[in-house]
Amino acid sequence: MNLEQKVRTAVHDLANDVPFPSDLAEVARKRGRRVRRRRQTGLAATGLVLVAVAAVPFALPEAHRDQPHPAATTEAPVRRTTAAPVWGKTPLKLPGDVIVTAVTRNDVGRDGPAGKTLATGNVVLDRASGRYVALGGDYYTVWGAPKTHRGVVSGDRGLGIVRNNGRIAWAKVSYILEPQWSPDGTRLLATTLNGYSVIDAATGKVHRENTSEVMDVCPDECFFTWLPDGRRVALAQRDPDVPQNEEVADTIKKVAILDVNSGKLLTTLPVRGVPSGQDAWSPDGTKVLVRGPGLGRGGGQRIVRAADGKVLGSVPDPIAHFLPNGKVLGLSTGDDDALARLYDTGGRLLEEMTLPPSLLARQISIGTP
Repeated sequence: MNLEQKVRTAVHDLANDVPFPSDLAEVARKRGRRVRRRRQTGLAATGLVLVAVAAVPFALPEAHRDQPHPAATTEAPVRRTTAAPVWGKTPLKLPGDVIVTAVTRNDVGRDGPAGKTLATGNVVLDRASGRYVALGGDYYTVWGAPKTHRGVVSGDRGLGIVRNNGRIAWAKVSYILEPQWSPDGTRLLATTLNGYSVIDAATGKVHRENTSEVMDVCPDECFFTWLPDGRRVALAQRDPDVPQNEEVADTIKKVAILDVNSGKLLTTLPVRGVPSGQDAWSPDGTKVLVRGPGLGRGGGQRIVRAADGKVLGSVPDPIAHFLPNGKVLGLSTGDDDALARLYDTGGRLLEEMTLPPSLLARQISIGTP
């Protein structure tokens, strides 16, 4: 067998071992999956491996011998893991190099006292010991702190900051919806009826701002979020020209950006959605997670470019966070499964972790180790 015959045989064998290139039906299925990810909650995104095969001719014309062949491209498969079912003695690590800092009681919003165990109560991470502890008080819920302290609880006395020693410092502030920890974990942002309050977690001192100008066009989901610099806050603004309808979510026209210390309106961004909550903004401030239109807290999230409002991608999870590394962590803890999913900034699924069954139907807070 001469050299040319050997080459022909080798190429023929390789061609029989690889899949055919993606066809139009595969493209249509891929588009359908993207649409379903925007409409469904709690369903695991499907990982795909797409291999593009370049056809290699048996004989190349002399003029084309030195031209490189198209390189084969491969999309990495989704990494799937399962967390140990028993947790509590060490920090629970999630995809994206973050940890669970708190877990709410398993019956948030229902009548009756809070549980007192890891499986039923409001749970926070004790960073000194690395163990999780169930809070003894009867609190409505808990939001874990991202870096320092243990968290903040909601109770009859207002908002209580749980210090590292386990003691609670109460701040008498009115608030609507969930409070937001500052990026460095030292302050707490609480949206009030006429503006916002900022609580110093170490001293308990409260700074209040009346921002009626932006509150007047606040949507149904009305709450401030921190920008990553810790010096500015953001609030979605509904379109005043669109009549409000209790049956559908408000139409968002833009997002207002204010100086946190003065409450002064600095600028607006053409983002047509409500920033999702804690860690809604990317570390560099160029992208923001907004809640899916008409879906509210139970729907997915869109990844939007802040400068022009362009939608870059979406994730199906009801809760999502931008991580310090720029990726997105989605959390879906329904009645049937509890999942943590890591995405790139285009919404492509990179990793999926199945969480312990005792985290079903509970809200999870995250932070850095």
